[in-house]
Amino acid sequence: MKISRLPTHDQTNGWTNILEPRQSLPPLTDDIRVDMLVIGAGAAGLAAARRAAEIQPDRTVALVEAAKLGDGASARNSGFVIDLPHNVGADLDDLGTLKRSLRLARAARQHLDEMVTTHTIDCQWSRQGQLMAARSKQGEDVLDSFIKGLDMLEEPYTDMDGDAVRARTGMTYYRRAIHTPGTVLMQPAALVRGLGESLPENVSFFENTPVLEIDYGSKVIAKTKGGKISADRCILAVNGFAPFMGHLKRKVFTIQAFASMTRVLTVEEQAALGNPEDWGLVPAMAFGGPTMRYTMDNRIIMRSFWGKRQTDVVSSSDYKRSRNLQLQQIRDRFPMIQGDPILDTWTGQIGLASNFAPGFGQVRENVWSAMIQNGVGMTKGTMSGRLAAEALNGIDSQLLKDIQAMGNPEQLPPQPILSMGIWAKVKWWEWMQRSEM
Repeated sequence: MKISRLPTHDQTNGWTNILEPRQSLPPLTDDIRVDMLVIGAGAAGLAAARRAAEIQPDRTVALVEAAKLGDGASARNSGFVIDLPHNVGADLDDLGTLKRSLRLARAARQHLDEMVTTHTIDCQWSRQGQLMAARSKQGEDVLDSFIKGLDMLEEPYTDMDGDAVRARTGMTYYRRAIHTPGTVLMQPAALVRGLGESLPENVSFFENTPVLEIDYGSKVIAKTKGGKISADRCILAVNGFAPFMGHLKRKVFTIQAFASMTRVLTVEEQAALGNPEDWGLVPAMAFGGPTMRYTMDNRIIMRSFWGKRQTDVVSSSDYKRSRNLQLQQIRDRFPMIQGDPILDTWTGQIGLASNFAPGFGQVRENVWSAMIQNGVGMTKGTMSGRLAAEALNGIDSQLLKDIQAMGNPEQLPPQPILSMGIWAKVKWWEWMQRSEM
């Protein structure tokens, strides 16, 4: 089958733009034969290629990425390695699901921690935990539900009033927050680069090598502009682009999240904030306010949803609209910051299932899927990639049982009903959660 759409990435990603330039690895220029082919070099693909190479160090693994390492969604997120189930307060009637999600998230965080330590990946890896903050009664109700879930899991937390939040972040904007200690903060583009540059020797990694055509059979044959890859087995790790690879059609939809990064705050601005250590904050209601970071190098990151689009092509007017929104959010929360501090505004695509199930499992006898991370790409992607490699090598585990028990994505309505429905739902969520903006 021919691939009808390929990823398109602009050069606005602030996380990448503050790093030193790197030389991309060469694209594929010849026909090759390998044991395992992994398509997509985000969190899932990098983890899958590494694990496959570890399991069979005498076998060859090919990893192909349509663009450059660190261009995709895994390098464009807010920089959280979340170690808790993402919707702790929403699954209070299902302790089993919460525990499965917790085991998977903890295993992913542990693996990434080991990779950062072992390979000395310089990515602002910071064990500061996470704040979930509210500024309204509606938001505090969500925090109360979050606490119930944490209590059920016997997980530690600190319930912080407005004064404690101000002392930690420099903001008077929120009246309450819950701090959980296990989440790690990091620089996502630097982490993705480090993971890609430290792969085992039996992984052949080809950047700027989009798959243009793929044949699924007793051997998987992937055709690129420069050559053909013949593989005994294959792992698909392209998340929201799954339907264009012939898989998960009408089971995954995508929305856009926009982010902005400021310049380094001045010494005076840092002092006005109280010279805090780095922190990460998520809103109690996901569409009610921005996700925020204060980084080790004294920048502020704001991320919020803009919604609607089923493509990664974004207009200049959408960028401008998002930038203006996030500039106002910065001014509302950090009045001590002077002028317009924003350096870059960018977007990243989030792949979602309507029931938030993973797109994980066997596609064909020799093909496995590690897709649909539902907005928690770094932890869910990492574990889905590793477990797909293990499953294709016949390795069973409790973690494999856990991810398989999370269910399968439900069928979605056809276009244009799907896009219209997503846009309407996003706007409805924003309206219902406006008290947290």
